[in-house]
Amino acid sequence: MNIKPISIIATILLLVFTMTMISPSITNVKASNSYITPLIAGQYMTIGYVETWHENISGALILHVKYVINDTAWYLTEVHLAVNTSLSGIPRTKTGNPIPGLFPYSATGLWTKEYEFTINLTDVFGLTCPASNQTTIYIAAHADVAKVDEYGYTVQTETAWGNGTRFTTRGNWGMYFTYNIICEQYVPEQVCYLSGNARTAWANGYEFPGRNWATYVVYNGGNQSTTLLRGQNEYVGDVYIWRDGDSLVVRIVMKPGYALTKLHIHVATNLSGIPQANGNPIPGNFEYKVDFTGITTFYDAYISLDSSEQAASQLYVAIHAEVDTYTCS
Repeated sequence: MNIKPISIIATILLLVFTMTMISPSITNVKASNSYITPLIAGQYMTIGYVETWHENISGALILHVKYVINDTAWYLTEVHLAVNTSLSGIPRTKTGNPIPGLFPYSATGLWTKEYEFTINLTDVFGLTCPASNQTTIYIAAHADVAKVDEYGYTVQTETAWGNGTRFTTRGNWGMYFTYNIICEQYVPEQVCYLSGNARTAWANGYEFPGRNWATYVVYNGGNQSTTLLRGQNEYVGDVYIWRDGDSLVVRIVMKPGYALTKLHIHVATNLSGIPQANGNPIPGNFEYKVDFTGITTFYDAYISLDSSEQAASQLYVAIHAEVDTYTCS
């Protein structure tokens, strides 16, 4: 078993290509230039994420940096953001530790799940498309967060950072991440083709009692993640699991060059609740099923939970996929 907490995953780069041989199409994607990294509280807890994207509006490059908490117990109380074209431009002490109080963008007195900054990169740094294509932006996203109990009382406060690279190996654990400006007119038009050789993949976890290599994940709450393995050993993507109200959310993020063609998910309060024959799971009988016609490299599945599943302290989740490779020209 190799289930890893989301808090130790490297920065997630969502490079989404959704194209067919006839015409380009996008499947279940918020923004093609979106970059998402976990929001880490207290150094080890993932409570949400920071999403970064940009727009070219009337010749001005507008950067968006959005903090999102998807853990029901946590809230943003302050946010501090530094954005620069060089790492040296982020306020730091002489020993290299970041100084959030001196970050140029901030908001205080908050009690919210989301907060978004918009920065005009043309006004601040003189960046424009196409001249600034492939410019690297250094971003330090800091927050103060609070956790509440079931009665709404604050029971814990922590510092949080957008996951990335630590400023210093010693000292505080503040981090920064990078974002590349990609001017759309500089991206050559491509047509992508599936290879037509889809193979079975499973979210990595515990083995079913049968003789095949199928695996299931035990979800214990919060934000959890694991890898997606094709043909038992080939790492083809990442799987993220969290609760959203009465639903369980399963996010699939494929590695470049791999695409989903089918997805089957089943959630139960015990292992026997997952459809099986002689201990081997039957994906065709899973409760959640979807087929993809385009090249899909990012997908969020929302699985409604019944009353017993909502009350359970842990859930058994079987996540099966058919994964193909693709090439673009």
